[in-house]
Amino acid sequence: MRSVCALAVALPLALCGCGGGIPPTHFYVLEPQDVSRVETVGAARGLAIGVETFRVDPPYDQDRIVYRVDGESAEVGFYAYHRWAAPLERMLPGVVASVYSGVPGARSIEPITSGRSYDAFMRGRVLAFEEIDTPVGPRARIRLTLQLHASDGAELWSATLSRDADVSSKNVGDVVERMRSELTEAIRESRPDLQSALQASN
Repeated sequence: MRSVCALAVALPLALCGCGGGIPPTHFYVLEPQDVSRVETVGAARGLAIGVETFRVDPPYDQDRIVYRVDGESAEVGFYAYHRWAAPLERMLPGVVASVYSGVPGARSIEPITSGRSYDAFMRGRVLAFEEIDTPVGPRARIRLTLQLHASDGAELWSATLSRDADVSSKNVGDVVERMRSELTEAIRESRPDLQSALQASN
């Protein structure tokens, strides 16, 4: 079985003990890394923002973790025994909301919850979420776009988050962990830009 990289907190839900030497299946969840480092100076006034379910481009719109032998290759592979514990489109809104929590200009920011009203909506799209195999080792790659729209549809802010980071281990869990850390850091670095847009809109 290929060595791989992984992201986030791993839930090694092993499907073992079934006989026949079936490898255990490992499931991974996305959670913000070290949120304590995020400045959370909340504002008493500001926009209530709902983060929508993400749009996820193929081939990332499934539970199997994706890898490529080369970053420019059109051919992709899928790990059979390393999978996301939940769809990316449902996990990512919670990560985004957690890291943006407390940004000045936002009264609240959370995944959209039934029965609540919001002043603005954040939409995300996954362009890449994968392991890249190189001659010197694996690399974690993430590509996301984010857009903030007012309730009338006007665009208030947009950003592209793009990260490639080498991973020292060929273990899939370590690759996933690097994906998570790069995702969290990329969101964190975009906070000042989001803050400026929110303050300009208030």
